[in-house]
Amino acid sequence: MAPTATKNYTVQSPLKKSAITGTAVIMEMLSGGLFMENVKMEKQRTSLPYPRIIRQTLKQGLKGYWAGFWPWGFVLGMTKGSVLGGARAVLLDLCENKLGMDQKRADVISGFGAGAVQGVFMSPILLARTRVNQSLTERAAQAAAQGKKLETGLLTEMRMSSVVLNDAIRQEGIGMLATGLPTMVMKRTLDWGTRYLIIGKYKDYFRERKGGAKLNDMETLAASFLGGATSCAITMPVDRMMPVLQAAGASGEGIVPFLKKKIAAEGVGTLQRGFFMRAVHTGYHTMFAIFVADKIYTALS
Repeated sequence: MAPTATKNYTVQSPLKKSAITGTAVIMEMLSGGLFMENVKMEKQRTSLPYPRIIRQTLKQGLKGYWAGFWPWGFVLGMTKGSVLGGARAVLLDLCENKLGMDQKRADVISGFGAGAVQGVFMSPILLARTRVNQSLTERAAQAAAQGKKLETGLLTEMRMSSVVLNDAIRQEGIGMLATGLPTMVMKRTLDWGTRYLIIGKYKDYFRERKGGAKLNDMETLAASFLGGATSCAITMPVDRMMPVLQAAGASGEGIVPFLKKKIAAEGVGTLQRGFFMRAVHTGYHTMFAIFVADKIYTALS
């Protein structure tokens, strides 16, 4: 017979937490998170100095600052936030209140589990966005070579996105959306598991400095930011592998030959390229997905 556990964790509504965390992630994206992610990706793609990348991006004004937000950035941001928040609410209740785990263990295990669930939902959306962006870039280059300018705009991009995806599915089958799924699940599991683990360590450190007193909001916020940023030392190589896997699928070339070619051309250091901005962005994202989402949930309860 399973032991009867006392309730340690105040059960949160999965649907409410899902909506709030999704909204918090959109807030993070619009307040600088998307800009940092775009800078990181451009650094990984070109190896240009950060100041130059930032200047080139900001030259475009808000269009550059929020590049990629609609429609794919919004869909991806809302999905990863809502799935993470809802899944963790369910898993934390299961771990603490049903299985009787202590809070620290439940925090980490529910983090690993929520990350895995997030990976399942994110993988096809991220792959679709990558394929669409590649196609748009190629079409823009072809138009420029002919002295023309590719028509852009919200409705045009949405229409082209639909055409690109339909063509890819027709040529490769619906299974193309599962390309890189195991790697994405592993990546998100590792991402959120390590974040919650390291956040717990920072919280312990701050409590020890205060003689065991309760943490204030600034200390909790700092633990979330630092935990997310520090986790990149573990997760960065896997993060760099994702665009490699997706590009390999798009080119029709095998993953191993594609990776060997990339490392031969750019060196092993390519797996750590963009680390600084990745760490800053991950800390910022984690702060919103955990701290900000929890504060909004409490305020609305």
